[in-house]
Amino acid sequence: MRQPSRAAAAALAITLASGCGWWSERGRTTKGAVYGTGAGAATGAAIGGALGGGEGAWKGAAVGAALGALSGGLIGHYMDNQAKDMQRVVDRQDRVERDGEMLKLSLASDVLFDSGSATLQPGAEDKLRHVAEVLQRYPNTRIEIIGHTDSRGTAASNTKLSEQRARAVRDVLARAGVDPARITTRGAAATRPVATNDTPEGRAVNRRVEIVTTPDEHLAAESRPENAPSRQAPAEEPR
Repeated sequence: MRQPSRAAAAALAITLASGCGWWSERGRTTKGAVYGTGAGAATGAAIGGALGGGEGAWKGAAVGAALGALSGGLIGHYMDNQAKDMQRVVDRQDRVERDGEMLKLSLASDVLFDSGSATLQPGAEDKLRHVAEVLQRYPNTRIEIIGHTDSRGTAASNTKLSEQRARAVRDVLARAGVDPARITTRGAAATRPVATNDTPEGRAVNRRVEIVTTPDEHLAAESRPENAPSRQAPAEEPR
């Protein structure tokens, strides 16, 4: 029974590592691979235990860990590359953030729209066409466009304005070649501020449009352990 306990210890080590300072400094791809390793080990151990008892659990954990690392790393690598490409085409006032399997691009509304307007300013379409080029290079992602406003005005007017701005950005991306079927839009009005609304500078930051991308079902399917490249299983030792 010592061997299955090693699999449990390995899983516990991953859990403990995720709470320490070292973990917070790791890259997104590394974290994805480690999480995949832990999930794969747990699944492999369960299957191996059902087939071969304690020894089967330990061997199943090893195989599952390897496959899980491949799956977690694949998505992480895909999203990391998209983040790097996106950062190259946006301006300093725009922000590109990775959060797990999600990539969020925050575009300053003051660059895209006049205050209180959903009509794109001159030059805004050029920026969005560059963003569209990146999105087309990474077709295995879903895209959600979210409009935001500052707290001035009524809730109803801000909701309408944020929805209109999100749709305006969607229309440019679609005209630039991004498949509209990948895109959804919504308006968050002033419900999700990222700065104070008590100053002009804070309100300017809150007036923004976010383009959020996440892996679609095809990328998720490719990343599942059962779809990873198969390897020859070692011959069972005689008992």
